[in-house]
Amino acid sequence: MNTPDLVTFSEIARRVSARKLVLRPITRQGVRHIADTDPSWPVPREQWLKIGNAWAMPWEPIEKFFRERTTRGRGPAAKPEGQDE
Repeated sequence: MNTPDLVTFSEIARRVSARKLVLRPITRQGVRHIADTDPSWPVPREQWLKIGNAWAMPWEPIEKFFRERTTRGRGPAAKPEGQDE
């Protein structure tokens, strides 16, 4: 029997950043925001496992989600006032 590779939000952030599955490094809070707001998040909240004070979920569907995700990043950075293109 294979035990699933369970990851926390901090570990998800570390892995997707290290594997360059996001355009720029992402934080635990950024991953949690995606999990809370993206209807395509692959692991429903009722399947999250509480381990100590952290939530854990299987890595495989999350890795697939980030590899296939087309909406990435928070958009372009704002230009400082007074600077035109």
